[in-house]
Parts: sequence; structure tokens; C-alpha cells
Amino acid sequence: MDNGAFSGFDPVAFERMLHKFQREAGCLFVTCPDVVGDAEATFALWPKWSRVILAYGFRPAWVAQDGLEPEWTPRCDAVFIGGTTAFKESRFVHNLCAYAKARGRWVHWGRVNTRRRYNMAVRSGADSIDGTGFSMFPNAMIPKLAEWAAQLHAQPELL
Repeated sequence: MDNGAFSGFDPVAFERMLHKFQREAGCLFVTCPDVVGDAEATFALWPKWSRVILAYGFRPAWVAQDGLEPEWTPRCDAVFIGGTTAFKESRFVHNLCAYAKARGRWVHWGRVNTRRRYNMAVRSGADSIDGTGFSMFPNAMIPKLAEWAAQLHAQPELL
């Protein structure tokens, strides 16, 4: 479950969502509230909101943002790749994903709506992705995703 920070975080609506789905099985993680493009402000929110998410029985996901310093990444079960386009497409994020995967963490990329971004996410080791295109236009986007996956599998990148 996402916290809605990209559109504007609403703490009351966020806790209402946590309460509503508290007894539902199958949620891999809940994104801890974050500040888009600001790792320091995101880090400041982690102590409070990660405890709130845990209290509802969910696993909190740390949202990586612009300006992230490696030592700021808290212990967590999942890393959500957020931030600006420049941050998402940086070598730092690719290395962060490798670091997270080596420690057994789930890696999720947000705002993946193009084949180029999909390829970047997969090549970085992402376990899952999301994008508004998939929720708004699933009949068109899900077949496209299957096509992108087949093309990437047929023509893998050489290391």
C-alpha cells in the first residue's frame, strides 16, 4: 500500500487505510510517509510512521529520495524507489538496489510507466513496480508490460 505522498500526504486518510485493511492478508509492504525529492525530510518521518505501520501489523517500506546518504537507510524489509527522475535514473539508485537485494530486502520502483523505466527497474533487480498508467489503463498497459518483459527476456543486456 502506498502513502499518497506524491499527490499530497494526508495522515488521517493514511491511518484510515491502515485500519481498513489491517485484517487483510497479502500486503507485502506499506510505504512509510515520505517527502518527494527530499531524503533528509523523509528520514525524519521514519521513526514515527514506521512504528505506526508496524502497530497495524504491516511491514514498512523505506522510500529512497534525492539526497539520500547510504547511512540514512534504516533497517527495513522493503525499499521503495521514489524521488525525481534524475534520482531514479542515477547510478546511486542502481547501487542502492543491489545493496538492498544483497541483504534480502524487497525492492519496488514507483512511477514506472514506460518501457525504458521498466527496463531500468528490472535491470536494477526490482521485485515489483507500479505506475499510474497501470491503474488508469490496465487493459492497454498490462499487455504492454507483458510485451516489454518478453522483449527484455529475448534481448538481455550484456554486463
